[in-house]
Amino acid sequence: MKQTGLFLLLFTLLGAPLQSQELLPEKIDDAVARGAEFLRSQQAEDGSFASMMGSGVTSVVLIGLLENGVSLEDPMVAKGLKYLETQVQPDGAIVNPQFGFGNYETSIGVLAFSLANKDGRYDEILKDAEKYLRKYQWDESEGLTAADTKYGGAGYGGRMSRPDLSNTGFLLDALESLGAKEDDEAVQKAMVFVSRCQNLESEHNTLPFAAETNDGGFIYTFVMDEDKMPQGMKNQALKSYGSMTYTGFKSMIYAGLKEDDPRMQAAIGWLAKNYSFEENPGQGQAGLYYYYLVMSKALKKYGKTTFRDAEGVEHRWADEILAELLERQQEDGSWVNDKSARWMENNAILVTGYAMMIFGNCR
Repeated sequence: MKQTGLFLLLFTLLGAPLQSQELLPEKIDDAVARGAEFLRSQQAEDGSFASMMGSGVTSVVLIGLLENGVSLEDPMVAKGLKYLETQVQPDGAIVNPQFGFGNYETSIGVLAFSLANKDGRYDEILKDAEKYLRKYQWDESEGLTAADTKYGGAGYGGRMSRPDLSNTGFLLDALESLGAKEDDEAVQKAMVFVSRCQNLESEHNTLPFAAETNDGGFIYTFVMDEDKMPQGMKNQALKSYGSMTYTGFKSMIYAGLKEDDPRMQAAIGWLAKNYSFEENPGQGQAGLYYYYLVMSKALKKYGKTTFRDAEGVEHRWADEILAELLERQQEDGSWVNDKSARWMENNAILVTGYAMMIFGNCR
């Protein structure tokens, strides 16, 4: 266990206040300021960030900046928003057409524009984007019924439209930011797909893989072309892992499920057994910062300042995540996953954007 993690565990067990030097407000403020300056140095002339990866990275960076109090009048934010406006399409999508990741980029774009919409300047963009997202969800408009495996889900978009839990989670984040409540039709449809992504045999998931694993965690997707998969890959794809389980947990909260619901109990049980900052449980170092991001957002939405692990230890999760970020910041102010390039976490701009979002969730 790292020194910081040991320090936090001792203080938690002793019931002492968590006021280590690493967690003093000025230390956190300094880390955020250094992260913002790194991002400022990486902004392109057109206002974008890593546009070779689509418009999503720009949205991630803007969300992180705005959630940490950077002003709309700051030149970096103003230029970034101007660039994002150029990505708005006639059908309401906020996307670089070259990539075609309509749901992913639009959902992230909605979060950015929602945070920047202090005076209603983006009302029309958000209204059109909401129409696009609701139409994009797999449902009756594609001739499906709730019996179809794609029903309620959402994928990246375009040629990669196979639904998955990550992109369905982004869709739900966007709808929540637009004011959707737990009884919203799209939210309840999404829960049909979300529930089928849980390794839990129940009336909500009667697919064979649920009974085989039945550990309460969540997978990325069960909609797959098995004929094109390498031998043995199917079993690996159906294993529960951390970032998806926090995504499923967050999605169930959006849909109004209570703690006495068996799906919630099973998810909390899996997360308690796999509470970790050393890895993305089930994936090792792959997607580590995305794991921190969905963990912080899910636990913030959960609304409790502590989370109890399977050993009965109460963790002040926000303090622990903040301490982890402080320890992992690079000399130039950035964050990057130097152990795994999977899911583009070797890109310091993207990961620094994630880190800024995580600070916003935890502060």
